[in-house]
Amino acid sequence: MFGFISDFFTGRSAPQEAPKLAEAPKPGTTSIPYDPNLIAALEADHSKLVELYGKMWDEGFDKKNYVKLSRILGEFKSLFQGHLLKENVRFYVYLEQSLGGDKHTLAVVKEFRSDMNDIANAVIGFCKRYGKGQFTAAMELQFKKDYTAIGEALTRRVQSEERDLYSLYQA
Repeated sequence: MFGFISDFFTGRSAPQEAPKLAEAPKPGTTSIPYDPNLIAALEADHSKLVELYGKMWDEGFDKKNYVKLSRILGEFKSLFQGHLLKENVRFYVYLEQSLGGDKHTLAVVKEFRSDMNDIANAVIGFCKRYGKGQFTAAMELQFKKDYTAIGEALTRRVQSEERDLYSLYQA
């Protein structure tokens, strides 16, 4: 029903298996090292989030199986939060370190980060609101609207990250 989110992923190469982490920074330093596997890991997260997003509708809401929907929302929320932490700590901090001399690009990166925080608040609120396993008739109507809005926001975000932002991540 909501193919717009999966349409973006059509033709994209299959996610790679979970990459190994890069070496930790030297003791006494706070810099984030470049991780050649980070972008693949973030894209794999995106693919799994899209899969879970589809399951919310297909296996949960559409079948009125709100207990299953609640479980899927919990899994989605957990993966989403882990993805945000990975992105915030390993991706954005690295970019801010490496782009310190490029004020314009750094400002764009900071805006991306700020926008993601707004989206994150909406997604986490959505997961909490509908993750209780019980629905009223009013909640059913609102879920359809909220589900669509969240999907569209995430699709736009993933597209811009993978198309524009991830290309800035270099050793």
